[in-house]
Amino acid sequence: MPLTADELLAGPRGRRLCLEILRLSPDRPGVDEARWAVSWAARALAENPGTMIAIGGDASSFTEPEVSPAEAAVALARVETPELTDALLHEALTVVVDLAASWQPPSGEDELAATAELRPVLERIAAAVIDAPVAEWWGSPVLRDAQAMVRWEGERPSEDTPEQIAAQWREDQVAEEISSAQQIDNVRLSGSWWSTPAFRLPRSTRVRGAAGPAGLTLVEDSLGWTSALIQPIAAPDGDVIEIDGPDAWAQLCRRHPFSVTASRHNVWQWTTGREGVWVQPDWAAVARDAVGVHLTVAGYLTTAGRVIDLGDLGASTVAGWGPDETFWFAPVEPSAPPQEWVSGDDGWVRA
Repeated sequence: MPLTADELLAGPRGRRLCLEILRLSPDRPGVDEARWAVSWAARALAENPGTMIAIGGDASSFTEPEVSPAEAAVALARVETPELTDALLHEALTVVVDLAASWQPPSGEDELAATAELRPVLERIAAAVIDAPVAEWWGSPVLRDAQAMVRWEGERPSEDTPEQIAAQWREDQVAEEISSAQQIDNVRLSGSWWSTPAFRLPRSTRVRGAAGPAGLTLVEDSLGWTSALIQPIAAPDGDVIEIDGPDAWAQLCRRHPFSVTASRHNVWQWTTGREGVWVQPDWAAVARDAVGVHLTVAGYLTTAGRVIDLGDLGASTVAGWGPDETFWFAPVEPSAPPQEWVSGDDGWVRA
């Protein structure tokens, strides 16, 4: 399904992408001023802006600049639309995914990107992203012939079958719901915040040539790994469910609903601002319909972090997924020897 500028800006991750593209623009007139304006305007909108520490000089004489969203928009409007290279888009997307933080209130930058004042500026960038040839693959289905799994430092593959893992996932979710329901009066109770299938399932992303698999850099809640084992795989035969936007996610939730209100109501209220009943797909049931489920990059940008209305069922959201990530409900086999990769000053490279 072709992505539109309006759909891109409907999702918090899509809006943040457009903002980061401007902030990461190669140095040119107005960029430094725009970065400065965005930082101060975002700080004023953040629920938890943090404490500033002055090093040297007289801190008592410092007054935080007051920058409104309108002033930030004016500064950003002065920045020309940069050339949307693959490197720039991937860097911006990496920042967006790494800072998603789906377990807490939106950052000041996310709040700023959602303001009416910034809309015209972000629309310009969104239109450029939609037309960029290097972003055409963002809406494409799983690339079966070029998939690889990323195993982080010390991570071992599960010895259980995908069928066993999916069944255990459901048992664990039921137990968590029961346990969380007994503590539901604790308004600050946190807990699971993701809406993915079981992390122990085989999962992979496409290999982007010499850059390696997308899953090396596009990771929500990254733990700062510096080494990884990349295992190319042969994708299983069979149907793969494609999540290319909020409608596809909503259909999956309606077909196989699983209530997660007790365990998710606090964290999803913090991150979306919505209070009420929450649902996610019953992945054990979904596993009987397909061999895998794939979240396209476009699906991530338009859906992750967004309230997805399910009518009488309540609502849902996508959290914890990486763009272009596929969870497999069937066994996968290696298609080539594993590769060691390390992270350094130039990013991820083969060891």
